[in-house]
Amino acid sequence: MADPDDNVAPVPEAGGAKNKILPLLLIINTLLLTGVLIFVMKKPSAHAEGKEKGEKGESASDEHGAPKEGGMGPLTRFENFTVQLKSAEIDRYARMSLELESPNDASKAAIERRMPPIRDAILGYLTDRTAEELRGSEGLKQVKEALMKKLDEIVPGNHIKNIFITDFIIQ
Repeated sequence: MADPDDNVAPVPEAGGAKNKILPLLLIINTLLLTGVLIFVMKKPSAHAEGKEKGEKGESASDEHGAPKEGGMGPLTRFENFTVQLKSAEIDRYARMSLELESPNDASKAAIERRMPPIRDAILGYLTDRTAEELRGSEGLKQVKEALMKKLDEIVPGNHIKNIFITDFIIQ
């Protein structure tokens, strides 16, 4: 005779449905994590955006080396000009650092080829100034204008777009 238990469907093991869902969740989680990593890696970091444009990171210039609209051109740094100022009464000294902005990479190269004459012109200009001539924002503005004229003679052809005084002290 037939056993009455033969007609009963087998009962699934406990956790059988869980065993099928777990690998599916792991696959979905891996795909999502991979997508997030790809998004983060392609997005420029705040550090790269804050870097001087034209260095590593996002470029501030187009394929011809000209700066993008609103961007700064390549910079050439001139540090630590220390000079004795023109004064009959007491010895006064000035220390200055500056950066020259170029319109493109070719102009920056032209400036870098003429670094010694540029340094000489800046030192010569500063030693002929008194402390009173260099004081205040108006004094620094006049320094920039005069240096721009002198440097345009040394590096002709509008290779210098702007002068930034990055450090200045009178003692």
